Amino acid sequence: MGRSTAVIGTFIALWAGLVVQGQCHTPFFIFGDSLLDAGNNQYFNSGTPKSSLPYGETFFKRPSGRSCDGRIVADFLAEYANLPLIRPYLEPGFSNYSDGANFASAGAGILPETNPRMIHLKMQLSYFEEVQKKLKQQEGEQKAQELLSKAVYLFSMGGNDYMNVGMPKFGNTMPPVVLTASYKKQYVTIVLSNLTSVVKKVYAMGGRKFIFQTVGPLGCMPVSRYASGSTGCVHDVTVLAKMHNIALSKLLLKLEKTLPGFKYALFDYYSALAEITTYPSRFGFKEGRTACCGSGNFNGQFTCGKNGTAYNLCSDPSQYVWFDAAHPTESANKHLTSLFWSGPLKVVWPYNAKALFQMP
Repeated sequence: MGRSTAVIGTFIALWAGLVVQGQCHTPFFIFGDSLLDAGNNQYFNSGTPKSSLPYGETFFKRPSGRSCDGRIVADFLAEYANLPLIRPYLEPGFSNYSDGANFASAGAGILPETNPRMIHLKMQLSYFEEVQKKLKQQEGEQKAQELLSKAVYLFSMGGNDYMNVGMPKFGNTMPPVVLTASYKKQYVTIVLSNLTSVVKKVYAMGGRKFIFQTVGPLGCMPVSRYASGSTGCVHDVTVLAKMHNIALSKLLLKLEKTLPGFKYALFDYYSALAEITTYPSRFGFKEGRTACCGSGNFNGQFTCGKNGTAYNLCSDPSQYVWFDAAHPTESANKHLTSLFWSGPLKVVWPYNAKALFQMP
């Protein structure tokens, strides 16, 4: 009798664990640019794929479509949340969205005109709308809405929009402009207005839990130092990034007050990445300004992995903050994600990513 009771108790415990596990399942949807692209551009006709080694060499042992030697922030967040790596929406055969989907596209902007050839934010939203329809077909209306309301939505965009106007040598697709103080303010307002529109649409479709990265230290990237011919950080794009980040923080406070149930985490990606770029040795890195892979000063030219092109490649990417001219290494991404996931209020607020993923 005692043994039977023990067996029944074990089954009940296992069943309860499965129920709790099911309740905790939190889908993860990702909107962004090259910092978060897990391979969409490989399948997008106009995309420039990261299809050659040394991209992917550290973790995947093959090119994965990521602008990195290994994993990106979205990958580490998924791992922390006990999810599989979230697959790119355009990956052939991908149709089970119960864990989420990644819509990010390298080179994309919040504004469509920033890089019309890439998957800009409004197009990423249209992909998410297709996912919503397919989830309803697969799971039924009620289950689909439950998944969408439990899901966490990551947004990390804006860098390309500001590089496009702030760095004339950065493959500019827009006419050159005079960056007066009033123009900068107006431009930041337009960029954030477009971001807000998409966030509100995701909210209207059921989204309640949002996590955001601020725009990074654009002026301190190897490509910026190379293009400007300066050893220091470039002024105009640095100012634009800071203006965006201050305005984004205020915007999210406003959305929290006006949208019932809207919860968010804002990660100060700018400060966290600027700190390890400026003081690499404090965080276990050897080099903070020069990229592991590329050519020219600071390896700031985008030649890494290009066939028929000479480029430099470091022997150990884990010693570097930057992998190529504009993207951190896997080691840097791991450090940054640890702060995003469970860092203190000074780097991620009012919640951290862990709290959002664990929130009912």
